[in-house]
Amino acid sequence: MTARHRRDPEWREFERLIARIEADAGPQGLVVTSPDRLRCKLTGRMREVDATIRAKVGTTEMLVTIECRRRAKTQDVTWIEQLATKKTSIGADRTIAVSVSGFSSDAQIAASHAGISLRKVSDLTAADVNPLLGLDLVIFWHKACAITGAGIRTYRSGEEIVPEPDDADYVLPPDTDLFQPIFHDAEDSTSWSLNDVWRKVQETLNPYAEIAKGAPPIVRTARVPYPGTVTIDTPEGPRRLGYVFLGMAMWIEPEFVSIEEALKVSYAEPQGRSVHRLEFASGRTQDWRISLQAQADSEDISDVRVGGNWPHNKP
Repeated sequence: MTARHRRDPEWREFERLIARIEADAGPQGLVVTSPDRLRCKLTGRMREVDATIRAKVGTTEMLVTIECRRRAKTQDVTWIEQLATKKTSIGADRTIAVSVSGFSSDAQIAASHAGISLRKVSDLTAADVNPLLGLDLVIFWHKACAITGAGIRTYRSGEEIVPEPDDADYVLPPDTDLFQPIFHDAEDSTSWSLNDVWRKVQETLNPYAEIAKGAPPIVRTARVPYPGTVTIDTPEGPRRLGYVFLGMAMWIEPEFVSIEEALKVSYAEPQGRSVHRLEFASGRTQDWRISLQAQADSEDISDVRVGGNWPHNKP
């Protein structure tokens, strides 16, 4: 009963990584958006940029755009000239051009005259990372579950006694598709699946309460009442639904991500300072990560920026 996530393309993930690096490198209060769309001052059309940084300096609003390339070839002056034209047309105060392959000398000269900052992203080994970021392991704890059975009790008009799970009229077959919409409400013409029922249970109750991390599975049964307007598809045809008794085995299991598996990158100016970033990401829950970032040569623990994204209260 895990959610089905669609991963973004690698180039989009790269753009968002750069946006996160810039957000953590700057002062509090920056608004970083990736991707973003800005209106061209020449044509009036919307133009997409890989990311934007918006900040207020005194009483003035500042706009910085970010453009990224993941290409093996060193970026030349042509791309910089294109970015300079785009920067002017969308009214950006500055543009940051990011490459994994670096920039030619002509590109660096052109960038310095066009208000474009250059950054190169490089992979690091665990030994290369600033020791201040030396977190060896992160544990992500995941709620897990497996259906143990789904009992159905048909609708009985005027029934006053709340039935128990043993009062089910029949049990759905073990091979029932959890995502198939087998429930139907005649009043509003909606349909839903067993997985939707389980999600609703998690939204309404707290079925994982008192389940310890790493403990053996605990089986619990949810009693879900329905009015006489709801039917369920069965091999014998539709039945009016009174109750669903949904049995679930639940546990909370760990996912270990070591520093060797974590993302480790350097984000550097040409012949200048660089930032080291260490990012632990869950391989099971999209956009769940913990990050640490600091200047490559920093020796002050207060310079470390800690961030991340946690799926709070998600079923």
